[in-house]
Amino acid sequence: MKKLFDETYGDNRTIWYLYEENDESMNYIFSMPDEYGGRSIIPCDYSKLAINIKDIIVEDLKLDLAKEANQTQWIFYSSVISTDAIDDKVRFSIFVRLKDAGYVCNINVNDFIFATSFDEVLALKQSIETLLNQ
Repeated sequence: MKKLFDETYGDNRTIWYLYEENDESMNYIFSMPDEYGGRSIIPCDYSKLAINIKDIIVEDLKLDLAKEANQTQWIFYSSVISTDAIDDKVRFSIFVRLKDAGYVCNINVNDFIFATSFDEVLALKQSIETLLNQ
């Protein structure tokens, strides 16, 4: 896991991270590429990833910058980059926002993951939101 940026504009803080290729905190959820290079999400226990994200967020909120922000966003990029049906590059990413003491999560996927693994994407999203909002 590599912290890329930590920026605050006014009362809005955004922090970017990159899960690198050998980082098992995120990459364990992906299947091996199929014959066309497509990767799906493997049905599994997503708690390892959710706990990793929570631990990072807890540490970031300890920093003095957290006191200035009314809302904070985390962007967790994966090293998994796929092409979609029209050859655009799509990076699997997890977005988390903290505002008014509540967390919401969104996940960016390509069309192949949407078509083959959308229920798993929703399960991952739910796992992250549930853990963060406890």
